[in-house]
Amino acid sequence: MPKFNFFKRKQKKKNFLVIEIGLEKITCAIFEKEERRIKLIGVGKKKFSSQEEVFDAVLEALDSLAAITPDFPSTGSLGISGGSLETITTIARYVRDKPKKSIGPKETENILHKIVEELETKDKEIFFSTVAGAQIDGVRVTNPLGLKGEKIELSCFVALKDKSEMELLDRLMGEIDLKVEKVIPTSFTVAKTLESKKIEDALLFRVGVKKSEITVLIDGHVSEILPVGLGLSEPDLLSLAWQAAVKKMEKNKLPNLIWVFADNDQADPEKAQELLANFDWKSKLGFEIAPKVEIAGSIGNFSATDIGIYALSVQEIDE
Repeated sequence: MPKFNFFKRKQKKKNFLVIEIGLEKITCAIFEKEERRIKLIGVGKKKFSSQEEVFDAVLEALDSLAAITPDFPSTGSLGISGGSLETITTIARYVRDKPKKSIGPKETENILHKIVEELETKDKEIFFSTVAGAQIDGVRVTNPLGLKGEKIELSCFVALKDKSEMELLDRLMGEIDLKVEKVIPTSFTVAKTLESKKIEDALLFRVGVKKSEITVLIDGHVSEILPVGLGLSEPDLLSLAWQAAVKKMEKNKLPNLIWVFADNDQADPEKAQELLANFDWKSKLGFEIAPKVEIAGSIGNFSATDIGIYALSVQEIDE
């Protein structure tokens, strides 16, 4: 089967392509990067209803984007939500021989690599891993690099997907002749954009019509991302999603905030907010005070349903 060369290659080093596979929508966008600023050049979108439709939906979204801006970068990044996504957070504890020496990238990379090697993945494939946070001599920090200390705890976050889904993505990137420099869970990048809000224990609730995804934040770091096969089309059952997420949390780490954002234009976040507000948090989950529920708003030129693609683009600046 020939490669899809429906866009011209006029490489601009400062431009990059982002493809986001959401719960029910594909979004492809080209951005221009200039120092610490990014500019949106064009967007292509396509809805889908099952994992079997993802392959063709991505091609159609790229086709729509090519009609707007035919000059495509040859490299890009891929954001993933839903499907067979599974995440694991492991705490690596160790005592440093040289506590007065600054922690460098090689040290954290070696610890993370060891954690990844020891995981039992079975029929899944690891596509993303990172140090999401740390404690140094009992003091919690977001980034341990450059700091000194003796007793270290690294929060190692790992994301996996079924090998069959990863093989399909590899085949897709081969078809469109695109070099994917990174594959990352979209909700992880969304959580990173909220760091300035100093959110501690919270749930990020990405809601669709038939599917949802809940991201658990503990001490400001992503602990787990849970894809859910329920959406706003089944309001009587949707509470099972956040109940399952909360029951995994310790009593002293129950969320005080639930941040809702819609996966697509057909999902009404206000309906999700109403369901959350009417839920009996005290009797069913032991909350003393019900969590605050906020709906994500637009960010600059990005609508609330495009927060995923926005977050993926922002992480390019932080590289």
